[in-house]
Amino acid sequence: MDFSNFKTQIRKVTDFSEEECSLFIPYLHRKALTKGEHFLQAGQQVNEIAFVAKGALRFYYLQDGKEVNNHFFLENDYAVSYLDFLHHTPSRYYIQALEPCEIITFNADALQKAYDASKNWERFGRLIAESVYTIATRRFESFLFLSAKERYLQMLQDFPLFIQRIPLYHLASYLGIERESLSRIRKELAKDH
Repeated sequence: MDFSNFKTQIRKVTDFSEEECSLFIPYLHRKALTKGEHFLQAGQQVNEIAFVAKGALRFYYLQDGKEVNNHFFLENDYAVSYLDFLHHTPSRYYIQALEPCEIITFNADALQKAYDASKNWERFGRLIAESVYTIATRRFESFLFLSAKERYLQMLQDFPLFIQRIPLYHLASYLGIERESLSRIRKELAKDH
């Protein structure tokens, strides 16, 4: 099984030796998800992280029976309900494939073994945690301090591929607005340019 892209991506995070990469390879599992298939369901114990090798997934929850998108994962992202992963608690979230996906998964035990074996793996875990925290905080603050139009512009800046890869109705949910409002914002911005 070829995990060369995974190795390339983790080496962008920290300076792994070939030996440090190799010690983790036996713990990796490749999975294919069909469009609409879930990697994670609400209520499920969170014990795995998925590296997205190919495809797009959405991270969402249910509120009063309505699906609310919280984030999207594209190639080279790590798809996980991170707080639940850290605390080994059942998830309140879902992770669903928006298109056919190939993911590489690893579990908490494998990550702990890697942390114990290498400072670089510990650093990798810290940097991933910092990234998850930054994304979550920026999203939370966007709802506190930004208008819908400003949230849309921030999304374009932070995640430019979302607009190319994610259906508009999912993006509207992510931005906390109705699809019609998103269409209006896009028309206004198109006029300004």
